[in-house]
Amino acid sequence: IRAQAIASHSFSMAPVPLTQAIAFAAAEKRIWITNAYFTPSDDQVELLVKAVQRQVDVRLIVPGVHNDQPLTKTAGRAAYGRLLEGGVRIFEYQPTMLHTKAMVVDGMFSLFGSSNLDPRSSEINEELDLAVYDREFGARMEAMFESDLKHSTEYTLQQFKNRSLWERVTEALMIPFRSQL
Repeated sequence: IRAQAIASHSFSMAPVPLTQAIAFAAAEKRIWITNAYFTPSDDQVELLVKAVQRQVDVRLIVPGVHNDQPLTKTAGRAAYGRLLEGGVRIFEYQPTMLHTKAMVVDGMFSLFGSSNLDPRSSEINEELDLAVYDREFGARMEAMFESDLKHSTEYTLQQFKNRSLWERVTEALMIPFRSQL
């Protein structure tokens, strides 16, 4: 199968977020993402919302109650409002800690490895991902996503709007630190 290793080096032009951006912009049917430490950049949020506007089914699976980095989760939740209002569907994985970092686009292009959808992976960390361009492999990735989706609970716009004052304040406090979380 066609595959390519993509390495990101600290404090350099990182190819992983560029690859993600191209995949998001090119998607025609589906963008399914599972991500352990989801604190998307404004550009990533915009690309995902624009994909929904093109009738692309955009779904995210992120950690639920089992999370080893609660500050990172709090920082990432600050973006949920724009994503949910834009039609992106967000699911929280329930059974245990989720550490997967993978995406599949249109059942054809898959990306998985060590990077998250977060500024640290894009700008600071040394990361290594594998991009695979293969329909059979993409079908397997989608099957794994669907299996994880069965163990996830959808997080809705109404839940986001009804979150507590404490959650709102901590989310706002974490925004300046997103690049470090």
